[in-house]
Amino acid sequence: MPTDTARRSARSALARLARADLDNDAFRLEAADVLRRAIGFDWWCWTLLDPGTRLPTRYLSADAVVDQAMRRFCRLTGQDGTAVPAAGVPRARSAVTALSAATGGDLRRDLCWRELLGPGGSGDSLTARLTADGTPWALLHAGRDSSARWYGEDETTFLADLAPLLGGRLRDGLRAGVLDDDPGAAPGTILVDRDCNLVAATDQAWQWIARLGLRPPNEAEPLPGFIYAIAARIAGLPGRPPARVRLQTADGHWAVVHVAAITHGAEGYAVTLERARSDDLAPLLMRAWSLTPREREVARLALDGLSGEDIATALFISAHTARDHLKAIFGKLGIRRRRDLTAVLAGSAQRSGA
Repeated sequence: MPTDTARRSARSALARLARADLDNDAFRLEAADVLRRAIGFDWWCWTLLDPGTRLPTRYLSADAVVDQAMRRFCRLTGQDGTAVPAAGVPRARSAVTALSAATGGDLRRDLCWRELLGPGGSGDSLTARLTADGTPWALLHAGRDSSARWYGEDETTFLADLAPLLGGRLRDGLRAGVLDDDPGAAPGTILVDRDCNLVAATDQAWQWIARLGLRPPNEAEPLPGFIYAIAARIAGLPGRPPARVRLQTADGHWAVVHVAAITHGAEGYAVTLERARSDDLAPLLMRAWSLTPREREVARLALDGLSGEDIATALFISAHTARDHLKAIFGKLGIRRRRDLTAVLAGSAQRSGA
């Protein structure tokens, strides 16, 4: 069992990692090793979220059970990526939840455990909801084999105390962009049937998937896991409305993925992958840069080209207050000029004064 000394060491190691120049994938891999030593687990699945839709984007895992049954896992988890709560048990609202505690000690009450994780040899697990500024940025599932003891309150509390650090670091990791004019591949299209079996795909779609740098779960599931998760979300909502996520490619660019139910002809889903536009990214990056709701309003108007006086008129505030908001925005983003605001909120790394 990890000691208090080991956990203090883990806190320090994670704080150092949070300051290191790592992308979010590399940070999660290294942080998972540190957390394993501090709380003990046999498998993990760590997922970034699109803060607007709360849908998964970049999966990383060391869980053979989930990797071999990603579509099934997505169907057995809720719309926010967490396990469907056990019958009669309200959905947990704390940052970290132990499955044993949520099910009152009967893991079979959890659908995902009963149908997938349990038969695969899993025992208890922790689910951490990693937020920053009240916005969800990631989910971490960490579990033990069935032969291991269940998680205790001290381990749950330890991870909950670290959740703000982890969530904030993953939020900050989205701020870096790539400064070039590379347009990437043309939009790509994928068609899957109602069970998410691949039906057809364009060459451009495979180019985008390669550029994302996400490996397929297994040979039977050739698409990145987040596509299965979006389809599962759509299938579970009345009217099956379309959904989208925004995520970074492996080379630091941004893509947007749209998934829509096919309403004419055979049942299934159409998936479109393309380069994210500035209006796709600005709302997400405003949150990533911790702009307040009012600052986001001011930034949107500034992006539209309004002067400080026009912003003040539109928001019914004084010109002095509008200038103060713009000054605060520039300070957070590390910029000095209006044109840099557009660049940073379009995913560019160029910031004068950074």
